[in-house]
Amino acid sequence: MSYTYIRREQTLEELGACVISQAAAFADDCARHGPIPRGLMRRSFSYMLERLERGDVLDERDDACIAMIGKDLVSAANARCAGYGNKVLEMDTEEDVLIDSELEHLRRRILAWSQFQFLRNRLRARVKAQLLIGASS
Repeated sequence: MSYTYIRREQTLEELGACVISQAAAFADDCARHGPIPRGLMRRSFSYMLERLERGDVLDERDDACIAMIGKDLVSAANARCAGYGNKVLEMDTEEDVLIDSELEHLRRRILAWSQFQFLRNRLRARVKAQLLIGASS
């Protein structure tokens, strides 16, 4: 028996809706649990949360702050268990049995942040590609 797999590309609208909902969840999670960025980014943190909550997901002013939050989550996981935060980003940790509930919470947050980052960048690339193609037509 032979199976045929047809991959359906996600529409720009579907991708946008997905990123908007993930951005709202990310903003809510950051507002509740932190981490709050240090230094100058601390001031822009609340503005970033507001933009993400209202669906303004591609604002470049938020790039560094979002990256810093991910770095801080990975560092927090690494502090609880040496190297584990990096492991979460590098391989499948779904079947890891963690006795430390805080480490499990950090694992889930790192995965959510990583997925949000990936889809946000994908949306940004698709929007730019559409503008490029539309401009050359």
